[in-house]
Amino acid sequence: MSFLHPFTVSISRTAYSSTSTDGLTQSETVIVASTSASIQLKRDKGFSAPTAFPAPTNTSASMAAWMIYIPLTTAINALGMAGIKDGDLITDLADGRQFKADACEYTPIEWQIACTPYKPTA
Repeated sequence: MSFLHPFTVSISRTAYSSTSTDGLTQSETVIVASTSASIQLKRDKGFSAPTAFPAPTNTSASMAAWMIYIPLTTAINALGMAGIKDGDLITDLADGRQFKADACEYTPIEWQIACTPYKPTA
């Protein structure tokens, strides 16, 4: 944990396998048990509607895009160059929030992961 990456997260990957009796089974593998990260809400920029127009209905934070930044050296040490993939689940260990990775890329400094909130089906 650091000033730039104040959160601690875990990263897991879901795998599906087929069995002859049960059909499709799902298993979740923890890839990184604990690493530092920065979790930020990404707000849309640009056009703002005049007050005469009705407010958009999908502006809640739960449907917003989130960005998660993980130091590159930490991710490479834990994952190798394969890194984080689309569809991986990132869990904030402090409060249990989960995010699904939608797009991942790495820069010379850190992994940048565009995410959406993930709510597991019960």
